[in-house]
Amino acid sequence: MKRSSIGAIVSGVFALSILSSAMAQGRTDEISIVMDEVVVTGTRTLQETRRIPANVTVIDREDIEESNAQNLPDLLRTKEGVVVRDLLGNGKTAEVDLRGFGETGLFNTLVLLDGRRLNAADQSGVDWAQIPLEQIERVEVVRGMGSVLYGDNAVGGVINIITKVPEKGFGFSAGGTIGSYSKHKERVSLTSGHEKIGVSLFGSYQSTDGYRKNNEYRVKDIGGNIVFNPTDRLRLDLSGSFHSGEYGMPGPLSEEEFRDDPRATNDPLNEAETNDEYVKTGLELDVAGTGVLMADLSYRSRENESMFWSQSPVWESESEIDSIALIPRYVWKNSLGGFQNTIIIGMDLSWVDQEDISFSGGSPSGRDTIERSRYGVYVSDELSLTEDLILSVGTRREKVKDKLKKRSLPSGTVDLDQTVTDRETAFRVGLVYLFGEQSSLFARYNKSFRFPLTDELTEYDFGTGTTRINSDLKAQTGDHFEVGARHFFSNHVTGKITLFRLEIENEIFLNPITYSNENHPDTLHEGIEIGSEMQLFEKATLFGNYTYEKATFEEDPFRGNDIPAVPEHKANLGVKLRDILPNLDFSVVYNYVGSSYLISDQANALRKLDDYDTINVRLSYQFEGVRAFFGLNNVTDEKYAEKAVAGSGGTTRNFYPAPERNWLAGVDIQF
Repeated sequence: MKRSSIGAIVSGVFALSILSSAMAQGRTDEISIVMDEVVVTGTRTLQETRRIPANVTVIDREDIEESNAQNLPDLLRTKEGVVVRDLLGNGKTAEVDLRGFGETGLFNTLVLLDGRRLNAADQSGVDWAQIPLEQIERVEVVRGMGSVLYGDNAVGGVINIITKVPEKGFGFSAGGTIGSYSKHKERVSLTSGHEKIGVSLFGSYQSTDGYRKNNEYRVKDIGGNIVFNPTDRLRLDLSGSFHSGEYGMPGPLSEEEFRDDPRATNDPLNEAETNDEYVKTGLELDVAGTGVLMADLSYRSRENESMFWSQSPVWESESEIDSIALIPRYVWKNSLGGFQNTIIIGMDLSWVDQEDISFSGGSPSGRDTIERSRYGVYVSDELSLTEDLILSVGTRREKVKDKLKKRSLPSGTVDLDQTVTDRETAFRVGLVYLFGEQSSLFARYNKSFRFPLTDELTEYDFGTGTTRINSDLKAQTGDHFEVGARHFFSNHVTGKITLFRLEIENEIFLNPITYSNENHPDTLHEGIEIGSEMQLFEKATLFGNYTYEKATFEEDPFRGNDIPAVPEHKANLGVKLRDILPNLDFSVVYNYVGSSYLISDQANALRKLDDYDTINVRLSYQFEGVRAFFGLNNVTDEKYAEKAVAGSGGTTRNFYPAPERNWLAGVDIQF
């Protein structure tokens, strides 16, 4: 797809609302777009989407079942303002970026699982593979406004994955999937619920050889959930899971290698293994007429081992991270002057213990221990000034303390023993105007922050050959300005548009010359997000979105340059056709991602990563409790890469190839 076609996509997305609004006049059929949609992420309590001063997207269970997605990043890549870069092609280490942060997008986007943080204290990012799609009830994406309620990492926005809860009665579900590259997946789940208690269990195994050589992936998941309602005012829950995965790491290819054989690898033996488990308990208590008290307590343990046989001598790393989080909050809903008022007061407390051991040539060479504690307190208020005008305000104060110790092995010599403490404040003010049955306008200003990660605070000094604290590195802060609208033209047509501007101070980047993490004085992220959905006629749904995003350095040494890995243009168009034959559905989705500068090319000196477009189609059949499907991804067999990195010295381009045309098919049984 060429740049000259971008205007046609933008015009098409705009035209969806206009065309469908005209077609919908006078319709009487019962099929309509979902209205009265509620989410929990924007306010940490149930709230109508239209009352939140942000661009909110909800991916529900039906969307998941009707997509070709094999993992959560596949689902997200079709939404406006979301850029996905998948290094391995299986979603495990995918980088998900909101609002154009490029290489650091995964550190500026907060990911939650039922309100529990998945972001790590170091640079390991989010392991998307530990979240089986079959267990997800819905995904909520709230762009740009998460710092007051959630604190660190929520600069570009918040992605909250909400899993299924046990329902009344007995339920059983089983399924299997096969596909390209020797892919297969088997799963089973059970649920049983009565008036006061519900229990669910699930397990799955998947295996694939992957698109490239040394791209194999084997993963096991098992977990469950218990919900107990002893009284009408008290709800208790307990959940947990165990995830184990083994995978190859094929690494990047040079430009010539990518062109000649994108399935090749220069690292045929590099491999890694991950074990990740968690347990979480929570309560929700209705405090007789005064409000609702909620609290979550969770424990997570993650172990990762990586072997880099391509290095000489062979290098190995072992990492273990244990974390505890306590999240109490109180929600008071009442009327003030006859209008609705909701106040939330809460705390976020977490403690992380991390130990990293490195081996060189089979012998231990270093041991790092990190203790990170995080304390955040916040208050948020949503006040209806009139029946149609809502004021939203809030503030947070957060403190983070890192104790870092590095030892050389086997001598045990302490190279580093230091404590670093930082504090930041976030706040928010927004207005929402409600009109029509479900439409709204909003405007918002908020202040965000991101603390340096533990890996960003410590760095290797090539001059002295030792590790030191990066004492010059400051916390990143930002001023966010946003206006938008969500409008229902009719029960069958909806459209939304958002304009945003982020002025970031001290944005954290890795300097590719010095290999040091540094603050850039000022950067600017601005753009527009457009989306529309309509029931074209009784059995057809048409949808589309478009994002324009411009992220630039505003001060020297890179003044005026684009931030790498941020495409200016991104678009999706799709159609779902139901009952083209009895019980047979068909969908097709077109995805376009524009060109962008390579990661680590802050100088904008190398040729950009090419734009690319893909088409995915799906055919599914459902009768009573049986659903069968066949999907084809990248129908046109596009040769492309979602991620490319500038090589040493900034003179070469290295690529992480994406899969070519591939297929999958499966059957699910439920009763």
